[in-house]
Amino acid sequence: MQATVAGAAGPAGRAAGAAGASGAPAPGQREALTGDMFALVGYLMRMSNVGTFNRIAELDLSFTQLKALCWLEMDGQERSVKALAESMGVSLPAMSRAVDGLFERGFVERDEDPTDRRMKRVRLTPAGHTVPRALNDARLSALQELMGSLDDEEAAALERALTLIVAHREEIAAHRPTAKAYRSATRAGGR
Repeated sequence: MQATVAGAAGPAGRAAGAAGASGAPAPGQREALTGDMFALVGYLMRMSNVGTFNRIAELDLSFTQLKALCWLEMDGQERSVKALAESMGVSLPAMSRAVDGLFERGFVERDEDPTDRRMKRVRLTPAGHTVPRALNDARLSALQELMGSLDDEEAAALERALTLIVAHREEIAAHRPTAKAYRSATRAGGR
């Protein structure tokens, strides 16, 4: 299903007119811009989903296990099994089973909590860090394909826009991939 914005001109029509004196989009133009952004994000998600889902299938992990690994990677610190279950909206028994499987495969380490021996604390191993990174590499590969398909004018316009956005949005800039991730995704895309 495709979303359309009533009365929205195509990108060329928007670029040619309707900007206010400040150069900012005129009223109604942000709605059209939102529609174009939705189309771009939707396209990128579809393109990256193929590689991501293939990678997930290769890992042979449950959805709860994948979520736990990604959560621990994002959080960047060890968590109790109970806190992990609560933060992900999963039952404690389900999280305990997921963590047991991750432990058996060497993706997490678990230790008794120093203040409450009944509680187990979980943290990623180096192997556990590779799972979220592999998923990100699959997504990055799809983005690299799109960037390679842009002509010079499109690439320059996108670079200007992203430079402005990222310069003022630390929460976005913090998600830039490392040079290692670029190299890894390039190798994966070349297969």
